[in-house]
Amino acid sequence: MPESAADCRPIPFILVFVIAASAILLGVYAVPESFSLGVVDAQAISKAAIYLGATMLMMCYVDAFRSRCLRGFVTIALVLLALGCAIPFFGSERELWGPLQHGAINSLYLLGALLAFLHFSLHTMPSVWRQSLTPGRSNVIGAVLVLGVAWYRDYDPGLGVADNLVDLVVTAVAVLVGALLCTLLMRHRAQGLAQA
Repeated sequence: MPESAADCRPIPFILVFVIAASAILLGVYAVPESFSLGVVDAQAISKAAIYLGATMLMMCYVDAFRSRCLRGFVTIALVLLALGCAIPFFGSERELWGPLQHGAINSLYLLGALLAFLHFSLHTMPSVWRQSLTPGRSNVIGAVLVLGVAWYRDYDPGLGVADNLVDLVVTAVAVLVGALLCTLLMRHRAQGLAQA
């Protein structure tokens, strides 16, 4: 499996995790419903922040199939995110649960599935595929996965072409920014492999 000592540097991954988690929290909690930027409404901005963070995390998640050290970092990150899903439930009674709480439950299921897939698939996934992974390929796969899921979820046939186009472009920009940030912060992986 192609990995190097550079994969085990914790600080870059911690920076990625802090930025990604902050973006997700901002998207969930900090965008007022009345806020807008021209034709981009609050909902699109909120989703963009979430997708930015999700892109950074997914790029690292895919690369965790290549590197044991990254697998450990990503496992800890997924557990912390799962614990963060408990935030919406503090001080709220079950009868008053709304979209925020139900979204947290769905996110918890997703995180659990990702964690299980990361570890159990190592025994079933072809080793040739894992050995062919590079940081660059992992980045592309992670970003494309998030972009595909985002466009699939957000495309609304009931909206006009212009409305759909605005949302999809905002999402694409958010994914691109997240991908660039993650690539910049985690560039030591490729440098470490080149020097190995």
